[in-house]
Amino acid sequence: MLTLRIGVATDDGKTVKRGDFSESKFFAIYDLTGRTPTRVELRPNPLRGKSKDPMRVLRILGDCDVIISMEFAPESIKDMEAKGIIAHETKKKDVDKSVLEFAEELARLGVRS
Repeated sequence: MLTLRIGVATDDGKTVKRGDFSESKFFAIYDLTGRTPTRVELRPNPLRGKSKDPMRVLRILGDCDVIISMEFAPESIKDMEAKGIIAHETKKKDVDKSVLEFAEELARLGVRS
């Protein structure tokens, strides 16, 4: 079974970041196998506030297949898709619930991770 690595933009490890994902303090990193997410780490974002290019943050998320945030700029979505990364916007405020939402969406589409 395929495992997807997911990074969720967050400032506190519990709540999904509102606003620019690249300005989050952390990324909650999960491995998703099937419908079962496993939290791997809370990764600091050392580039927060240091770059005007939001795509620079992808350097610290190079192992992620999916990035979850409350919103993405359209250009960011295009840039991520060009790199083979899924940008998933969520209305869920809870980090864990946002990952479960993504897993359920994959299952609904018939995609097996």
